[in-house]
Amino acid sequence: MRRNDLIRCFFLILDMLQPALFLAFIFFGCTTDNMPAPVQKQRADSNKIETQNHQKSKPLGSSLFDHPGFTSRFSGKSSHDSSLPTTKKEKMIVGGRVTINEYSFERAKTEDGKECMTFLRSGKIVRTDCSDIGFFSILSYPSPGTDINCDGIPDVIVSYFSGGAHCCSDYAVFSLGKELRLIGVLRGEHSEFDFKDLDQDGKYEAIGRDWTFAYWGTSFAGSPAPEVILRWKNGRYRLADDLMRRKYDRDEVLKMADDFENGILPVSENDKSLHIAPKIWAAMLELIYKGNGNLVWEFVDKVWPTPDDDSLKKQWLSDKKKFLREFKAQLRKSEYWSDLKIMNGWREQN
Repeated sequence: MRRNDLIRCFFLILDMLQPALFLAFIFFGCTTDNMPAPVQKQRADSNKIETQNHQKSKPLGSSLFDHPGFTSRFSGKSSHDSSLPTTKKEKMIVGGRVTINEYSFERAKTEDGKECMTFLRSGKIVRTDCSDIGFFSILSYPSPGTDINCDGIPDVIVSYFSGGAHCCSDYAVFSLGKELRLIGVLRGEHSEFDFKDLDQDGKYEAIGRDWTFAYWGTSFAGSPAPEVILRWKNGRYRLADDLMRRKYDRDEVLKMADDFENGILPVSENDKSLHIAPKIWAAMLELIYKGNGNLVWEFVDKVWPTPDDDSLKKQWLSDKKKFLREFKAQLRKSEYWSDLKIMNGWREQN
């Protein structure tokens, strides 16, 4: 009897362990390293096609929210991929030191607790940056010493994170020529920048987000942050409009405006002034940052409610003018504003 109980207990335990064993098999047995070569090639081809399709027009679906290019806030993921860089350099990593040819970089803390990044050339200190909060790091991709802008000189990217809940991240690009030169600074703010050669021209684009509208009229969680792709051009990073553009069909954009019918409503029964939901300006930013700025104002006209009451018509028209005025003023604060104007064919009055 006792033996039968033990047998039943054994099979009961085995039955309970089956889900865990199944997950372990999936986790350890289905990584890309164990994939057959044809499957790995198929995945690589898929990534390549995704990059090539970045410039092509794609259907909107029922609304902008169905489009893979649209995000109402930072998702923590990037849809871009590229092959690993091939570089020729002498690189050595020893402890907290990274050495590239005659240059070395050391991250350390001072006695008073400051975080420091020290740059040395031939053993002599040429630059030191310190901060009371946060920490520095050297990006491992592109690997230190990669010539990211194709000027024939190796580069290194140093990142700094302030250590807050979600802000702030900065990126400094240094050129390692005869002299150490700081050639670019990118403000990641609430998210990170990725550096990838999207168009396979040897230069690394920087993929990040524009947080100009963070906390504008809403909480951080509801703040839209459109994706930006930056290209090294004329000695600095500029918007790569050809990689960012995605043509939207006008009729489809105006038709899908019905999806936003609850996005602009009176505040309450007693207060008839309009409340505009963040998804309205999130959709507007999606159109602008994909080069469809000419459709934005038509989209707003279409989604804005028109009351039967004549007195409300005047008030709601005033609300629309106020909203657009404030939206444009905020958009002009973007560090990419000059490039956005060119990308959308706008003159200054926009």
